[in-house]
Amino acid sequence: MANRKEFVKKINKAFASCNTEFISKSVTDEIEWIIVGEKTIAGREAFEDALERMKLGGPMQINLVDIITEEDKTVVEGIVEMEMEPGKVKKYAFCDIYIFQDTKSNKFKELRTYISAIKKKK
Repeated sequence: MANRKEFVKKINKAFASCNTEFISKSVTDEIEWIIVGEKTIAGREAFEDALERMKLGGPMQINLVDIITEEDKTVVEGIVEMEMEPGKVKKYAFCDIYIFQDTKSNKFKELRTYISAIKKKK
């Protein structure tokens, strides 16, 4: 496990800056991205297609709250802010669970994403 917390911080920076090349190099060919309650993206090609679509939204702000690492899993909790249209920012709370191909590598084979919109207080 080559410093997983630092690696996952780099992955989140890559998501924030739309660095799809770094993210793509960090997954196995059999990657499954499960966006809980929405869809499952299976395989490298579908994963890379999803990353390309993500770039259309442009860079985003990701604030990490907590990172927990155990064996071949790392759990990340945070807040992501995305500009949906000029001047209109939406915030989401998220929890990502990275499951790595083994305890030694930094290639992940599964990503489970739980995400919920943060509603403005009235």
